[in-house]
Amino acid sequence: MLPLFVVIQFTRKQLLLNLRLLGRRNFGLSILITLTLGFGLYGSTFILPLYLSMVSGYNAVQIGTTIAWAGIPQLFITPFVPELMKRFDLRLLVAVGLTLFGISCFMNSNLTYDTGMDQLIPAQIVRALGQPLILTPLSSISTAGIEAKQIGSASAIYNMARNLGGSIGISILGTLQSRRERFHSNRLVDNVSLSNLITLDRIDQLTQFFTTQGADPVTAHNQAIAHISNIVRRESNVLAFNDCFLFMGFILFAGALLVLLLKKVKSTGGATGH
Repeated sequence: MLPLFVVIQFTRKQLLLNLRLLGRRNFGLSILITLTLGFGLYGSTFILPLYLSMVSGYNAVQIGTTIAWAGIPQLFITPFVPELMKRFDLRLLVAVGLTLFGISCFMNSNLTYDTGMDQLIPAQIVRALGQPLILTPLSSISTAGIEAKQIGSASAIYNMARNLGGSIGISILGTLQSRRERFHSNRLVDNVSLSNLITLDRIDQLTQFFTTQGADPVTAHNQAIAHISNIVRRESNVLAFNDCFLFMGFILFAGALLVLLLKKVKSTGGATGH
């Protein structure tokens, strides 16, 4: 359906959306950057709560409290963005914002089973510092030079790109997490096998422990193997989430590199609302 919609919009005189605007350098590049931004915004909002739920066992309130650290600081930073837009090149603000956002993802790419809210807060704050520097300046860049009668189309395409980037991000990250979990699980299983002396020694220790808890030798042995299996599953999940954050970081860095191709635009500190 999407290809058909694009064909119709390029061939009809009465346009719902003027997709020809994408041919303009700054607008087209801004849309690509917006796709990476949507990927990061929606992707991080999807993958971090999933990690906290699956690995850390957090409830909804704990997850919400952790995520809030990416939002609350923005309330204090956002009012200063218009003044920054008057003083600095808009491209610089967007590039710095995307870089900070990417760094926050890299900071979350070394998670362990014990990682909790206290360890995640610094990355959330770095994200909060970068995000306000992207949204309004990028909006101004995308609409600079767009005729008044085309602002509606430009705004709609801009919003659609952000949502599309988010949908793509959630889809890719969900698939990536699942596939990388299987990949890391297979690698760990190769190292944690019954032919490995360290593994056998650990099974013996666990068997003795469960025996002291009242289990018979056979049950204790099975419990020991199940315990190790759970650890493998847990660690493979953690490694998969690390890969997801690493991937998001590279996507956001790619967006920052695209900023280098934008032409400089003037700003008075205001922006077209999207």
